[in-house]
Amino acid sequence: MGNISKKIVRLTAAVGLLSATALPTFAATEINVIGFGAGFAWSDLFGASGTEKTQKLLDFEAKYDIVINMEFADEEVARQKVLLDLVNGTGNYDLVMLGSDGAVQTFSAAGYLEPLDDYLSSATDVFDASKVYQPFLEANTVNGKLWGLPYYSFGAGVVYRKDIFDKYGITSFPETTEGLEQALQTIKEGLAADGMDDVYPLTMRGAPGEEPSLDLSGFVYAYAGYPAWFEGGPTTPDEIKEKKAQPIFNGDFKPGFETFVRWSRDYGPPGIATHTWVDMMNLYAQGKAVVLMPSAINAFAGIPGSEVPEVKEHSAFAPSPVGPSGKAVQSFWTFSIGVSAFSENKDAAYKALAFLTSEPVLRDFANSFGWPYTTYPEIMNSPTLTERWPAEMLSQIEASFSEADPHYFPYIPELVEFMDQIGTAASSSIAGTTSVDESLDDLQSWASERMTRAGYYK
Repeated sequence: MGNISKKIVRLTAAVGLLSATALPTFAATEINVIGFGAGFAWSDLFGASGTEKTQKLLDFEAKYDIVINMEFADEEVARQKVLLDLVNGTGNYDLVMLGSDGAVQTFSAAGYLEPLDDYLSSATDVFDASKVYQPFLEANTVNGKLWGLPYYSFGAGVVYRKDIFDKYGITSFPETTEGLEQALQTIKEGLAADGMDDVYPLTMRGAPGEEPSLDLSGFVYAYAGYPAWFEGGPTTPDEIKEKKAQPIFNGDFKPGFETFVRWSRDYGPPGIATHTWVDMMNLYAQGKAVVLMPSAINAFAGIPGSEVPEVKEHSAFAPSPVGPSGKAVQSFWTFSIGVSAFSENKDAAYKALAFLTSEPVLRDFANSFGWPYTTYPEIMNSPTLTERWPAEMLSQIEASFSEADPHYFPYIPELVEFMDQIGTAASSSIAGTTSVDESLDDLQSWASERMTRAGYYK
């Protein structure tokens, strides 16, 4: 009996060892992400090259058994890859970069994104939506559902050279668009009298495509007093359908459009009809523009690297001017990220998304670049920024997004197409290829046909 018992024990041990070695090894869930701006976006997680995982990221991955694979590309390439992945439903990317000026609206309507509302309570130890400036969440909300979480984001404002304003007798920044136009004319005349033919009163963006539309729509809003794209100002598909609201691009849309075009032509640099936000940033940093508006963040992107002492020493911020309607010129945007509807690992994807947009990650971004913009009040009002920027400036910038209406243009599935058509029309008028009336008549015809084809007026 003793030998039999020993054999049974040995057999049991062997079976146990075999079972243990035969158990499957569960790999960490891999989450694939695509973005742009290597060394800028998430440099605290992926290093200066975009390929070096930092200890902060590795700690998150180990804690939650998730591996985040980040692919960086040029912005246009990244956007094309996102589009192709979503349209084809391949699910190569679990997290996709969005923007509140078209992608959120179009992709959510097409069923390409996973609504995030039900996930918000699942990772509050990583991301707490209640601690984010609510307009940045509203900007990513369509038809009552949240589709993306914001990374870096901004509201409207003006950065200007106070030394040049002072030189030409303008002692305070104008509060209205009328006053600002008078100031721009004074500066233009002063620069000409001083022989400064390579410095311009204003820089904005007028490149064809969607580039100008975010800012131009803010002019339309300030001059009309509402999102004047459709009769009565509806901003959702249901409202447009219910009212059978026709486009009004040659109606209340016109004053803001015309002002944007005229200011660009009269006070901007040569070639402004081809300029993007990068050109705005570079011109201001080089000391070749006195005023940058209404996407003031583009000035703050250039100031730190400027080699012009006056740019660093005499740049000031002002709230966006108020238009004839009593409402300020807008420019509001979030670089946001959403969960692909085609991801096979949506729970893990959301947890990774929560981490990528979390307060500690955005604090590291603020520490690295020092821009006076953030999605978290806790960061905005902490030494991270208060030790770098004047309190009054931070208060004004905070108001530019905490008090903004992100829906100052319609949130419709066709928004990407509209933004492209509007921006191209503005660029053409700035260049002088078409008149304002010709551009708006063409835009009106296109919009009427597009909305009819989409079934809005049945």
